[in-house]
Amino acid sequence: MAPRKRASSQSRLLNRAVKAGRSYLRQAERRLPPDVRKQIDRGIKDGQKTLDSAVKQLRTRLDRTASQVDLEKALKRLDALSKQVQNIARSASSRPATRQTARRPATRKATAKAPAPKPAARRAAPRRRAAVRTVVTPPTVESPSMAIPDPSPREPEG
Repeated sequence: MAPRKRASSQSRLLNRAVKAGRSYLRQAERRLPPDVRKQIDRGIKDGQKTLDSAVKQLRTRLDRTASQVDLEKALKRLDALSKQVQNIARSASSRPATRQTARRPATRKATAKAPAPKPAARRAAPRRRAAVRTVVTPPTVESPSMAIPDPSPREPEG
């Protein structure tokens, strides 16, 4: 077995200081009357309670503030998206509409077929202009602030 190392002079000094402090504390406790000691203990407990409640209130305020910030970010994003949609609608209404033909299902009866026109007799149908649609967008309305006032603005007692 290896020989035990001696404690350094610094740690010995620290141990002596701790012992002296404890002995002085015991002496002071003996000198104080019990009712004064109880008052001090109660004061410490009350201080701890007020500190705990203050920390709890701070945490709830921070959580509420964080959720309000998230809400405001979401509302800003929603406003930006609605503006983009309005810009797209405006640009679509200002562009000339291209002609799109929709396919219709055949409605002819199998028994009564109409004779196909001769290729030479076909004429090109006159072209019609597509109706220009105007898109009416409602005016944007700024949403009110979603800030929730703090129900208990008072500072903790203590």
